[in-house]
Amino acid sequence: MKRLFFALWPDNNSRQQIAQINQQIFFPDIRKLIPDNLHITLVFLGNVDDAIATAVQQRAGDIIAPPISLEFNELDYWVKPKIVCLTCQRQPKAVYQLVNALTAMLAEYPVRVEQRPYRAHITLARKAKQRPELNFSPVVINADSFALVESISTEKGVRYQVRERWLLKG
Repeated sequence: MKRLFFALWPDNNSRQQIAQINQQIFFPDIRKLIPDNLHITLVFLGNVDDAIATAVQQRAGDIIAPPISLEFNELDYWVKPKIVCLTCQRQPKAVYQLVNALTAMLAEYPVRVEQRPYRAHITLARKAKQRPELNFSPVVINADSFALVESISTEKGVRYQVRERWLLKG
């Protein structure tokens, strides 16, 4: 079984900007994401067997969606999952097109996709108890590709590994 999700993967410059914001968050017992794991989840697949992982990976190349530009300009705290995350005041139509295309493609497989409205976010920290008060410059992520990512448990914690990327065009 593989734990998979589709995501936008920030470039190194954006990743460094996000990591600088994350360095300003100080709470006891908080678990910050390491810079290499920072991403924007599009659709979470969860645990899937190898056959489904391979089929989904092959089909993802058929997705047609335009490049996406997202401005992460808000810091948010989500109570139920206890996360601190960066969010966008406005999400472009292109991100919805990609999420909808991926969701429609996944409907052909025994994959349970979340039904709540999509909200682009970058998780910075887990096990948070409140929203930190920070001033920061917005981070703009210009995505020209999307990725299928695997969550791998290691002795040092979870590591996210890009399995494959596809260009956004259209």
